[in-house]
Amino acid sequence: MGNHNFIQKNNLFSFTATRCLRNEYFHNDCHICIDLCPKEAIHLVRNKLTLFENECIECAGCIGSCPTEAFEIESFDPNEFSVSFQSQTNTQLSCKSTTPCLGVFDTEHLLTMTLRGELAVVCDMSHCSTCALNEHGKMEVAIRATIDQANDFLVQIAVDKKINTLEVHEEQEPRRALFRKGLEKAKEVVADTPRVQKSMTASHHALPNMTMPLKKVLLKNSLKDVVTAMEVTDFAESSPLFFNKQIAFDLCTNCGDCTQFCPTDALFPTSDKQGIYFAQGKCIGCGICEDICKPNAITAKAGFDMISIAYERSEQLVHYEMVMCNECRCPFPYKGGDPICDRCSGYKKEFSNMFTMAKDM
Repeated sequence: MGNHNFIQKNNLFSFTATRCLRNEYFHNDCHICIDLCPKEAIHLVRNKLTLFENECIECAGCIGSCPTEAFEIESFDPNEFSVSFQSQTNTQLSCKSTTPCLGVFDTEHLLTMTLRGELAVVCDMSHCSTCALNEHGKMEVAIRATIDQANDFLVQIAVDKKINTLEVHEEQEPRRALFRKGLEKAKEVVADTPRVQKSMTASHHALPNMTMPLKKVLLKNSLKDVVTAMEVTDFAESSPLFFNKQIAFDLCTNCGDCTQFCPTDALFPTSDKQGIYFAQGKCIGCGICEDICKPNAITAKAGFDMISIAYERSEQLVHYEMVMCNECRCPFPYKGGDPICDRCSGYKKEFSNMFTMAKDM
């Protein structure tokens, strides 16, 4: 069934339910967009994320917050803007002139703009505190956190670049007047430059079996330009952008649930189905694999490798020899000792009295 059956649309703004982590996995508790929306237009209905079109004002402030790019607005594609940023004449990111609300950008977008050339990224924060979208102060906090996260990552990997902010507070028009002008500007852009083709993001997600968010792909491609010049590429500490996993050999049952439910195919089976690979560059840190693993064999661990991330290399986390169980004659991942699977071993221990003969009692 096509994604179009799961798209909620309000004029220029759209929400694709099939790309939402909350909707794809019942126990996922991602609620970033719900907390951020200034008009409370995003709700949970029967534990499914739902856009209330009549309440949505198309501010685009939630777009950057979604780890899987479930939100889009036709007037502006942050991924397209990111890759073309270094060719722009105006390199200041401002909702007054060049962009919608800066909440449209995620950390990956800011880093892609920064890493692809020499022009410095400047985020105009001069009027965020008085903006109508910042009613409870949440939008400005979120935007500043995104900028800080990008700058912290640049420091962490020792890249001598920085995303700057413009903090001069000019005399402001009334908040609602500013917001109304912002919406009118976005609609004028669409009217003046109608889209004949799909946006870069929409085209990316239309590709068959495409599970990776485009912003993650663009960042990895951007890292290729700098990783060869880095003195250190393997980091022991954790990163808020790239995540690492480990699987306990003694606990894993090779059931395959983690590979089946991984939304970006960061975890995937070996060709013989007897082991599991992990691609660090594909992991978005959603935690679904850890939650779904019944024996708690999957855990997060510190460290990230820039070479593996940039060039999408995979690591084999676990591999088993499959042997036939002496009891049920079914194959199972052998971990040493008697060739009896966990199910039969547990059954024998729990119900051993049922198999005791009368003469032995």
